[in-house]
Amino acid sequence: MNHHGSDAPAVVASLCQSFNAWAARMGHDGMSDGSTAPVASAAVGITGLTSLVEKPTDVHDILARELRTNRTAVAGDALTAHLGALKGRAGAVLSVGTGAVAFGYDGVSRWRRADGWGHLLGDLGAGVWVGGEALRAAGRYHDGASRGASKRLLDAAVAKFGLIESWPNQFYKNAERARQLASMAPEVIIAAAEGDSTSIRILDEAGRHLADTLSSALGRGIPPLASTTGRLVQEESPLTVSLTKHLSEDRPDVSLVPSDGSPLDGALRLAQRLRDAPQSVAGFRPWLTIRADGHHTLPEAVEDVGAADTLAAKLSATDLPGDELQ
Repeated sequence: MNHHGSDAPAVVASLCQSFNAWAARMGHDGMSDGSTAPVASAAVGITGLTSLVEKPTDVHDILARELRTNRTAVAGDALTAHLGALKGRAGAVLSVGTGAVAFGYDGVSRWRRADGWGHLLGDLGAGVWVGGEALRAAGRYHDGASRGASKRLLDAAVAKFGLIESWPNQFYKNAERARQLASMAPEVIIAAAEGDSTSIRILDEAGRHLADTLSSALGRGIPPLASTTGRLVQEESPLTVSLTKHLSEDRPDVSLVPSDGSPLDGALRLAQRLRDAPQSVAGFRPWLTIRADGHHTLPEAVEDVGAADTLAAKLSATDLPGDELQ
């Protein structure tokens, strides 16, 4: 991430080139020009896809050009997290990090999203929300308030960010303030473990918000199977206890299961499905776009190859039938 947005397209291009170099070293050649053989399909999960990647279509172009594949998928990392956590099964997965977003999937063609609106409009219960609540509690203690104040959190925040008088300038003018706020979340978990009542209350409320988000993703047609992923829910804390408690109260029919894989596993599963059964992969703009069975032009000039070897460029399709955005 930088002030221009995300450098994901450049990173993907570099990864593809590294893959091609590895394939050549391993002897996976076969093209007439000595380059590596075509890849059946490729999928990538990208952080900030919907807000920081200016043109996701560029990533499709890069995958097609560098890997010589006509089946590509570009997804947000929270969506590949779903496919990894539930091994591609239908249900809902809540991803909790700096932000929070849940995806529900009916196993056929229908996706449903809840939250993921960013720290100004949503991300309730996520790291950025927890961190923001911590700094508000710290500020209340500094001002001498009696409700919702925490000296423990003020001490932790001052150690991390300096004197409280400098905080407005640090946060309000900082394009990375969401990540900076979220860096306080581990401090809240530590303080809660030490018995700080305000920290415990913050994490309990965060769990309630996250349970609401996950429940919302389990809408009509989504089987009552759910999982969570992300660093804030990896270990038991008042947050995870609260999430489990409130989800069981709101949706007693839902089975909450441990995550079965990583977002990387989900990207691999997406590529495998795109290879084996592309008609089964439904797009979900802007979180998932698909190019399937289009062709790309080989990089050589036309006069350098036979007419029979020249493939027409047909990369206009971005979604398969059944795409549904809610």
